Amino acid sequence: MTLRIADGAELDTWYPHPALGTLPHGRDPYIVPAEIEHLQGEDARRGVRREARTISIDLDAPPASTPDAYLRLHLLSHRLVAPNTLNLDGVFAHLPIVMWTTAGPMHPDDFDARRPALQQAGISAVGIDKFPRLLDYVTPPRVRIADASRVRLGAYVSPGTTVMHEGFINFNAGTLGASMVEGRISQGVVVGDGSDIGGGASIMGT
Repeated sequence: MTLRIADGAELDTWYPHPALGTLPHGRDPYIVPAEIEHLQGEDARRGVRREARTISIDLDAPPASTPDAYLRLHLLSHRLVAPNTLNLDGVFAHLPIVMWTTAGPMHPDDFDARRPALQQAGISAVGIDKFPRLLDYVTPPRVRIADASRVRLGAYVSPGTTVMHEGFINFNAGTLGASMVEGRISQGVVVGDGSDIGGGASIMGT
């Protein structure tokens, strides 16, 4: 599901069931699955429209669009591919700066213009960034994440992992087995099964 604003610009894309390989035989890429068809449409409060589409990409080629970049992040967070095994060259150029709100993504300019109405509706900002929170898109099985804002979409979080309140996992990084994360795991870094990243520790790639 791709979110667009009035001028057609894409803010984000959510993939409920990403997969590797080719489209299943007999599946029409232009027919929207019934389970998500009702999610299409406009949200006038945020000035956005959500559209369903099917995307296929080449993981060896650089990201070519916002939906392409988001699919790569989803594949990582669904643990269908491991960190550092797919091409992420230039990914930042395809991730727009988004105002993340309690009602979903918005363009920052639209949020400012609509602030009074949004406040009246109980909608508030939770951040402004290129990367969203993992848990807004993917729920990894059998993990604990104390603060959703500390784990980005694109993090690879294995079952049995606990991320404490001050822990942090960036995109294209994560845990390859059950781990305790109280410190930071930076982009490009993975830790093995049984790792314990202490508070104040920061593991950085080179």
